[in-house]
Amino acid sequence: MEPDLDAATFRGTVSIDAEVSDPVSLIELNSAELEIDSVVARSDVWGERPAQVTFQPEFERATLHVETPLEAGGWSIDIEFSGILNDRLRGFYRSTYVDPEGVDQVIATTQFESTDARRAFPCWDEPDFKATFGVTLVVDDGLAAISNGAEVRRSERDDGKVVVEFAPTMKMSTYLVAFVVGRLEATAPVMVSGVPLRVVHLPGKGRYASFALEAGAFALDYLAGYYGIPYPAGKLDLVGIPDFAWGAMENLGCVTFRETALLVDPAEATQSELQRVADVIAHEIAHMWFGDLVTMKWWNGIWLNEAFATFMELKTVDAFRPEWNRWVSFAAEGGVGSSSMDIDSLEATRPIEFPVESPDDADAMFDALTYGKGAAVLRMLEQFLGEEKFRTGVSDYLQWFTHGNAETKDLWKALEQATGVPVAEMMDTWIFQGGVPIVEVAPGGPGAVLTQDHFRYLGSGEGQWTVPVLARSIDDPEITPVTLHGAAELPYDTPIVNAGGHGFYRVRYDKEIEGRIHDRLDQLLPLERYALIADSWGLTLGGRRRASDHVRLLGLFRSETEPLLWEPIAGSLATLSGIATDAVRPAFAGVVRDLVGDAVLGSGWEVGRSESDLERRLRGTLLRTMGVVGDDESTIERARATFEAVVRGDVVDPDVASASLTITAAHGLEAEYHRFWEEYERSESPQDQVRYLRAMATVPGDALAAATMDRIIAGEIRNQDSFWLIAVMVGNRKSGDAAWDLVTSRWDELVAVIPPQNLRRVLDSIPARSKPDVADRIRSFLEAHPIPGGELYVGQQLERLDVRVRLRQAEQELPGIV
Repeated sequence: MEPDLDAATFRGTVSIDAEVSDPVSLIELNSAELEIDSVVARSDVWGERPAQVTFQPEFERATLHVETPLEAGGWSIDIEFSGILNDRLRGFYRSTYVDPEGVDQVIATTQFESTDARRAFPCWDEPDFKATFGVTLVVDDGLAAISNGAEVRRSERDDGKVVVEFAPTMKMSTYLVAFVVGRLEATAPVMVSGVPLRVVHLPGKGRYASFALEAGAFALDYLAGYYGIPYPAGKLDLVGIPDFAWGAMENLGCVTFRETALLVDPAEATQSELQRVADVIAHEIAHMWFGDLVTMKWWNGIWLNEAFATFMELKTVDAFRPEWNRWVSFAAEGGVGSSSMDIDSLEATRPIEFPVESPDDADAMFDALTYGKGAAVLRMLEQFLGEEKFRTGVSDYLQWFTHGNAETKDLWKALEQATGVPVAEMMDTWIFQGGVPIVEVAPGGPGAVLTQDHFRYLGSGEGQWTVPVLARSIDDPEITPVTLHGAAELPYDTPIVNAGGHGFYRVRYDKEIEGRIHDRLDQLLPLERYALIADSWGLTLGGRRRASDHVRLLGLFRSETEPLLWEPIAGSLATLSGIATDAVRPAFAGVVRDLVGDAVLGSGWEVGRSESDLERRLRGTLLRTMGVVGDDESTIERARATFEAVVRGDVVDPDVASASLTITAAHGLEAEYHRFWEEYERSESPQDQVRYLRAMATVPGDALAAATMDRIIAGEIRNQDSFWLIAVMVGNRKSGDAAWDLVTSRWDELVAVIPPQNLRRVLDSIPARSKPDVADRIRSFLEAHPIPGGELYVGQQLERLDVRVRLRQAEQELPGIV
């Protein structure tokens, strides 16, 4: 591959070793947005056969026609081609930055998953067409060249170009091939069991790499030990790219990242920002086995890759930083709560695994259900089977299918062999049907009776699950496993259903049982208390519980000591605040101040000497809730002063600094908006850049939303950040309606700017626009402007919007909460 960074083009050759089983005159492979200059098939026995090429662009295919059929035997198919380094963040594309000397620089890099290797070179671009790949890059002198394998040879051509050859890869799928060319720097390698690990970054950003090296080295060692299989490549580079559509990509030996997911200064980052870096690094390294070494046969099985990598990311980070309570934060951040379970409570949900027929279908699989629900279901299964037996089954599965492809049933078979439990019978009810069950708990039998129903926010469903329930008495920590098909009995008067809190199902207790549990919250584990909050909020959204009852439940948590549980408390309060009318909201803000005020006073603004990371994170959550949702004047005033201190360069705890910025933005005006833009432009830290962009979108004001939209369309803001920034503006309580009108009026311009794989994410916040007339406008627009590959997500977001509209209309009682 020979990229021309100045011209934004590339030329290349691919030589494919193929075994012809029967004589053939037509060969079909994948090719998109490429010019094919010549094709020659070569055989040591039969000589050379030139081929003509025809294209089927609608199917992203090219057909090679040879006049004389190729005889059975070994052939090399040699293709010369050229293409464009696009700006759509897929295939072989260009990323830009300004170096420390103020010079514009270009990087050529790749993003092939799901089906974009075909945009870089002709190939069979399907996951079960595995091959080994030998990459050679031809680059200008002075540029870094990185690929999957280690560099094995370097030479100079007569024209001064440098030819860099890399070691062949293991047998793998096309979507895992990678190459990066540009002015980049690398850290010194850290050796992990003989594997060199580096962080590759833009010039001048080496000071942000140390945490990634620490987290990466831990993950590499931990995961090899967990799987019982050595790391399957010769080296591992973690490469930060300034323009990147996703969080990261698990290319074997050459993992590419959005900078915010790799580069961080621990002294300046919040706990959440550090955790995200550790999470993403662990996730991508987990893929080196689950995804790269063993790959799904087809894209319908992508959950095998992504859900398991998410599950292993959580286990790895929980071992890396036990004090972060990663399984609790997984639930609190939406793993079994507000994200995947929220979507699974819709009629428009989907099974974790469902048919994939087109590239758009494959892209649509990368959602909260594949990642969040898939990981939560695996955690539920692991806890039910036992951690060590589960690990044995996973290791067996990987060894059985090393360098090959597998399906869901293959994982179940390995787990069944390791445990003796009929896993497939149980788990097929979770993988091949969408939705989530609710377990009803009522007095009966020797103590309590469990039944199940299909939980939906709107309407009813007919799903039935084999539910691996873990239960216990509130008086006893010993857990009883129960496989719930229809109904089951428990010998406890006051049972804790979903004991441990890892089950992916909702629970509704009879009022008498629920009252006894509420009287003894101190007898529950943190995740069990979280489940009470999350289930109450789910019932509220589903119209089965009044908002006033939910807020009264939250009042029982005024003295909650688990920092992470304040996040679902804050989240539901923010949603209720968002649906409150202007007349009611000041009184509801008083409810919020009353509910969180004691906790805010206890936490304060100053960091104690022996505080944990999570206590610092809690302080940020509480201050943000008090200042933004509670509209507390003293908090707002202190936040503004703290923001000024941060800008002056004073040392401020990162969680306090982040909360202060959000509060200042939420109550800001045009002057603050312009200051945030100035700070964004001069920021070097990836985390600071995101904070200031988010702050700009948080400042209310119709004209300010229009100014931000202008910057996005003009390219002043990287297109990787365009979709989420628009979503923040649409979610703004005061100016979100106007922001949505901007989206509709400038839709064609946005489609031209936003990477196509990210376009549907513009809709992330439309459930916040719950005024009935605005909701009707949103629905009409989306019906008239379909998003390719986004049909399912659009349906889900519109249904989530309907849920919020109903909540707004039903909760005219908000004054009653006050």
